Amino acid sequence: MEDEQKKLYKKLARYSAIGLEMGFSVAIGVAIGYFLDRYLNTGPWLTLIFLILGIAAGFRSLFSLVKSLDKEGRNK
Repeated sequence: MEDEQKKLYKKLARYSAIGLEMGFSVAIGVAIGYFLDRYLNTGPWLTLIFLILGIAAGFRSLFSLVKSLDKEGRNK
């Protein structure tokens, strides 16, 4: 019973981390782009580029999580 609860908590932690990873990836990308834009005086271009990179990093993380969960499901 305890082992099943640990597995459930582990899965819940993984699923709740999805939103945090997506949010942090985008926020970090925007922050880096914003500060580079201010430092280099390039307008919104670096902010937009790093926003896109942050979104891509978030989806990459999501894809790897789904892939690992699929692999776990097949092993059972």
